[in-house]
Amino acid sequence: MPRPKECISCMYPASCANCLLPEYHPGFQARVSITANSKENLTMSCADHKDYHDEELDPCCLFDTYVGADKSISKKELLEDPLRFLYKLFSSDIIVLESSDCCMKALESWLRNEPGAVEQSHVVEFVCSLKGQSTECKKQEEKTRRAIKRVVKWDITNENPLGEVVLPQADCIVTTYYLELVSKDHDMYINLLKKLLSLVKIGGHLVMVALINISYYMVGQHKFAALKYNEDFIQKALMEAGCSILSSDTHKSKFESPLCDYESIAHFVCRKDRAV
Repeated sequence: MPRPKECISCMYPASCANCLLPEYHPGFQARVSITANSKENLTMSCADHKDYHDEELDPCCLFDTYVGADKSISKKELLEDPLRFLYKLFSSDIIVLESSDCCMKALESWLRNEPGAVEQSHVVEFVCSLKGQSTECKKQEEKTRRAIKRVVKWDITNENPLGEVVLPQADCIVTTYYLELVSKDHDMYINLLKKLLSLVKIGGHLVMVALINISYYMVGQHKFAALKYNEDFIQKALMEAGCSILSSDTHKSKFESPLCDYESIAHFVCRKDRAV
């Protein structure tokens, strides 16, 4: 697969430096101490779960909870391993699509390098280690900022999520931990997947990093809903959306925590063969 010239990224799990981790969140510490050995104790009605687009979603807390600098297993599974996978594929200009207003604001704050915005130095250091340029971290971070040309609202409540925005068809779309967090059911997942793929040229590519069999994730004191599905569902959804799978691999989770319940992480590289 040649490295694409024009790439669209969907979902950006943003962060900032001054967010409390969930185990230190007021009113949450007691719950963690009670449920530290049991995910089942965190079970509640699905109707009580928050949605990815709700204002209670704190992008800073989301990032720091799962891939903050002080995390080990979850950071490796959710950040470093996917970055290794993506690094082999890409070197391009980027347009970011985001459906959460909270995450859009966090990303734009990081792009402007505002005080108190996203603190991701450990992410940059890891990327530089992949390139063998451990002394070039600051330059790499600025290069990444320059590579992101636009941040565009992807409003999944509209039939046309881009609204009046017109984008050139992309060589590639990258989506990481997105569709499973925003889809209410399997039909909605397939519908959104088709809409994303409508932005890709015939012969272009979709690169997906997905959480398998996740049903919830915690951000601070709030429990957010996620769509549970297996690899067989993804494969069928991709074929229905007009793609062929060029390569895939799955890594079983070693991150055992009441904070979330995904079973594994899957990587897919797909080619768009037809419009649907």
